[in-house]
Amino acid sequence: MDDYNGMVTRSNRGVVLVIAMVALLSVAHLWADDALMVVHVFSLRHAAPVDVSAAVQPLLSAEGSITVFPAKGRVTVRDRAEVVSHITEVVDRMDRAPEAFHLRVELLEGSHVGFSLPDEREIDSRLKKMFPFKAYRVLGMAEIMGETGDDAEVELGGNFRVRVTALDHRLENHPFGLPDHSLRLKLQPLVLEQINDESVREVIRTKVLLSENQEVFIGAGSAENSSRGIVLIIKALPGMAK
Repeated sequence: MDDYNGMVTRSNRGVVLVIAMVALLSVAHLWADDALMVVHVFSLRHAAPVDVSAAVQPLLSAEGSITVFPAKGRVTVRDRAEVVSHITEVVDRMDRAPEAFHLRVELLEGSHVGFSLPDEREIDSRLKKMFPFKAYRVLGMAEIMGETGDDAEVELGGNFRVRVTALDHRLENHPFGLPDHSLRLKLQPLVLEQINDESVREVIRTKVLLSENQEVFIGAGSAENSSRGIVLIIKALPGMAK
């Protein structure tokens, strides 16, 4: 009987020890999972909390969450450490002070036949390769200056008008994989309108990315083989912020 009781006592102790070890492993596993979670409060100075929330939401993991406090200009993110690190980079790019920009806008008319000499404009090889026109003349030229986030417009000759919203678009990486924090402008939308006495006709609507000194050519015609057409040239002039 004594031997039997002793066996039971030792067996019970073994069961208790196994249960204790399982409990400790479970707690350790939960603690390890919890240690991976990070809570970060973003106090925004320039970006709208709603805009930041819309950009961050798709980046969250299945365990992540976001809380928005519009009145206080704050966004709180809870997620795994590596996810929060990436989100921090995105928010930093969004929450920037407005940057100055300077654009030159030129509108040309192209034709398969020449114009009178005073009106005709010399063209470079890029225009010759991109569009089928033999000659060009200037319809209007203007400059646009402002800050990123602004809506701007300028009148051109021939009853044309350009409207543009310039946004700060920074690249995460350049082709060599290194960070590049220089300003790129995202013109979205970029709209060319023709204004008549009783109506406004939209001729071009597009979006454009521009670095400093970069030039973009945008053409439009009534048909693909039209004998006449227009070319809008947009250039980001020196003076854009770094």
